[in-house]
Amino acid sequence: FFGALRARVYDDEVRKWVSSIGVENIGKKLVNSKEGPPTFEKPAMTLEKLLEYGNMLVQEQENVKRVQLADKYLAEAALGDANEDAIQTGVFY
Repeated sequence: FFGALRARVYDDEVRKWVSSIGVENIGKKLVNSKEGPPTFEKPAMTLEKLLEYGNMLVQEQENVKRVQLADKYLAEAALGDANEDAIQTGVFY
């Protein structure tokens, strides 16, 4: 969890860099660049920023759980089973 929070902060720095040079120039800056590889300053990890990203991660996890629950429901619903039987037997009404 804490590693994911830290990665989010660094992801923001990379997004800022891409925005500043433009997506179309990424290859020129990374491959055989005379300037060398990009460098990034250590980002400030404030408590507010970490809490914001922590809440975002919790929301993403809740979304994943909801999707998994929906998939399980659809797979086990009566109509899902009826459709499975029809598909296996090839008999459709």
